[in-house]
Amino acid sequence: MTYRRKLIEVALPLEAINKASVRESYIYRGNPSSLHKWWAQRPLAAARAVIFAQMVDDPSAHPDKFPTEETQERERQRLFRLIEELVQWESTTNETVLAYARDEIWKSWRATCAENRDHPCAKELFDPDKLPVFHDPFAGGGTLPLEAQRLGLESHTSDLNPVAVLINKALIEIPPKFAGRPPVNPELRKEGTLLQKEWHGTQGLAEDVRYYGQWMRDEAERRIGHLYPKAEVTVEIAKERPDLKPLVGRSLTVIAWLWARTVKSPNPAFAQVDVPLASTFMLSTKAGKEAYVEPVIEGSGYRGSSPSLRPASEADSKRRRAAY
Repeated sequence: MTYRRKLIEVALPLEAINKASVRESYIYRGNPSSLHKWWAQRPLAAARAVIFAQMVDDPSAHPDKFPTEETQERERQRLFRLIEELVQWESTTNETVLAYARDEIWKSWRATCAENRDHPCAKELFDPDKLPVFHDPFAGGGTLPLEAQRLGLESHTSDLNPVAVLINKALIEIPPKFAGRPPVNPELRKEGTLLQKEWHGTQGLAEDVRYYGQWMRDEAERRIGHLYPKAEVTVEIAKERPDLKPLVGRSLTVIAWLWARTVKSPNPAFAQVDVPLASTFMLSTKAGKEAYVEPVIEGSGYRGSSPSLRPASEADSKRRRAAY
C-alpha cells in the first residue's frame, strides 16, 4: 500500500482558520449551534479545514509534479488560499468554493486509487468513483459529519445521547433525502408556483419547515394559549420601567416564564394557599442589568409583579422570599 503525506501533516493556515472560527461564534442565523447548544461544539470552519487537509495530498507527496521546494511551496500556498476562502462563513453555501474544494479532494483520492490499484482489496478500498465514507461514533453536535458531507463525503454517525442523535438526524440524515425537491405544503401548492421555479438544496424542505412550524405554533396557542396570558403595560408598570411608557395600554407577549413547584403554606391561616418553592426571584444579577420579580400578596392569594429594574441584591431577593 502506497502512502503519501497529507496537507494536514505539513502545514495549515492556522491564523485564517482561527479568525474564521471566532467570527463564526457570533453568527446565529443558519448556524447549527443555534439548533441546540452542545458541549464543546466544534467550529464549522475548523472542522471544514481539518477534513479538507486530511483528504488532500501535500505537494511534497508528488515530487514528479513539484520537484523543487519552491514549486511545492507555491502549490501549498495555492491550497492555503483555497482553505482561507473555504473557512469563511459565506462559503457554507457558496457552491463555487465548495465545488473547487471537492475537486481537490477527488484529485488526491483518484491519485491514491491509481497508486494502489494492485492492492488485493483495491475494489473495496480504492474505488476511484467513490470517496471514502466518513464515520464518527461520538458525533455530539454533528459538526464533523456535517462538514464531511458538505465536502462530498458520505457521513455515518452515532452517539449514546438521544439528543445528539436527534441533532444529527436534523443536520445530516433528513436534509439530503429532500435535496432538490419542491415543498409539499398546501399553501404553496395552492399558489401554483411549485413548477415555475427550481428548488435548490433544501429550499423546499425549509419552506415546509416554516409552514408546518407556524402551523404547530398556532395550534399550540389555540389549545393552551390561555395558560400563557399576555402582559398588559399599565401606568404603574411604566413608572418602574420608563422604557415601556410608549407601550402603556398595550398587551405584550411574555417571552419567558418562571416556573416553580408549590407546596401548601405551613401557616394554618393560609393552609389552602400554594406557596412556590423558589430560592430567588432574581431574573438577572449582571451588574447594571439587575432585574427581579417581586411577589405581591393579595388577600389569600398572590401574584408576581412585573420585572423590576431597580438595583437589587441577591440577598434582598432572598429576604423577600423568606418573608413571603
